Amino acid sequence: MDAELKAVGDRIRSRLPLGMSQKRLAEKAGMTPDALSRALNGQRGFSSTELARLADELGADVYWMITGRDDPRKVEIAARHKWDPKHRRRDNPGRDVDEAVLGQVIAAYQAAFPSGPPASRALPKNPLALRELLGEAFVRDFSDEVENKLGVDIVRIAGLTTDYSLRIGSRSIIILATTPRWFRSNWSLAHELGHLALGHHDGLSSTDRKNEGPADSFAANLLLPSEEVSNENWDRKDEAGLARYLWFTGVSTQALRNRLAALQIKPAAAVEDALVHTTPRLIRAHAETEWMIGGEAAVSLREQQASTRLVPAVLVDALHREVEAGNASPELLAWALDVPVDEIEFPEPDDKALADARVSAIENRPSADDLANWLAVSESK
Repeated sequence: MDAELKAVGDRIRSRLPLGMSQKRLAEKAGMTPDALSRALNGQRGFSSTELARLADELGADVYWMITGRDDPRKVEIAARHKWDPKHRRRDNPGRDVDEAVLGQVIAAYQAAFPSGPPASRALPKNPLALRELLGEAFVRDFSDEVENKLGVDIVRIAGLTTDYSLRIGSRSIIILATTPRWFRSNWSLAHELGHLALGHHDGLSSTDRKNEGPADSFAANLLLPSEEVSNENWDRKDEAGLARYLWFTGVSTQALRNRLAALQIKPAAAVEDALVHTTPRLIRAHAETEWMIGGEAAVSLREQQASTRLVPAVLVDALHREVEAGNASPELLAWALDVPVDEIEFPEPDDKALADARVSAIENRPSADDLANWLAVSESK
């Protein structure tokens, strides 16, 4: 018996669905029951075709089945879905529009980290535990705190119709649409952290729309913990107090209105009246009070930050190294820096091998079919 082959068999056996016999699994894989039994026990190897069929049937990854480790280059995507009141379902109608942007991000990571990007830290499934990791007043610099303390990359880019999170190997990446609505960006960031923390990218959990509810619940408990919300004196708060609360929690009037309703908290009439206003209008009306350091300029700064294109420094640094080594296209670095490719310094290829490597880096970007397959997971939500 070969120990390594036996380990492959053990991993496959661990994915056998409840109620499925080995005989049935053998049929699905195009194997005889005896051949499958011997392979599972390390007495023969699996062919690549057999492994592919088994992976499809078990919902497992071939790389993991063979090595016991996550594929460092595997891409899995989840999207924030909008509620469609007409059809009473969550939907991602802009998927086709977003494919080009997502493809560019994925191509940049794959070129920057040929062997797979470094792993992000494992996130706690409890939003309160994650809140503790981020530290007090994390909303003020939410994106920076997520990157620095969690090792989750934040990409902020124009042209997206919704927000996404993805895993490339063991690296967690959140891609946000640029928007002056900083409170929306905060909620999307918290929502996508929920997808990552709850394992909605592992390829094994349910990938239908029911993942959206848990991700929203995670975001609510991260930004508006029930105990802290309940401890506020809502029956005594006025409009100015509400504006202050929204500013420091980083949420919208709509998000707070929904949270109060979910917790069955009835606020003072002044708060109820104020909650019908848009968030920018309410906060700017009270921007010159003593608690708002910087006044309306502080509000504008948050709008600018949420509207500004952002590419993680770890990605830019890695692209610099690969471009300088002649392994990656300078076009990818130009995209990351948002400059014309003529401004990128890169070594001229001095032989055909280097030239071929550069051409290959461009040609091996994710195809439309690749993206369609990756995004099929998010569309099925």
